[in-house]
Amino acid sequence: MVCESMEKVWEELKKIEAQAEQIRSEAQDKAKKMVDLSQKEAEQLLSNSSTYAEEEAQQLYSSTIQEANRNRDERLKANQVEVDKLRVQAEKQMESAIGKVVNSVIGES
Repeated sequence: MVCESMEKVWEELKKIEAQAEQIRSEAQDKAKKMVDLSQKEAEQLLSNSSTYAEEEAQQLYSSTIQEANRNRDERLKANQVEVDKLRVQAEKQMESAIGKVVNSVIGES
């Protein structure tokens, strides 16, 4: 009877050990799958961050070019206004100079 009980206990221990081995094996498989998935996700994040960095750099470059063009246009307009003012002043002085030359020629003749 004791021997039968020991065999039952022994069989039960074998079942428990087999279940424990199966649980350990499944846990290892799950852990490996999680590591693989994490690796893939990390690679995807790196790829995405590279893509986003390139897009951000392109946008920054584009906005810098646009701002430089705006500044250039503003300076060109300001320079044109100054040129127009100087032209008007030069025309007024030219009229005065012509008048002085004419008076000088007429007065000397």
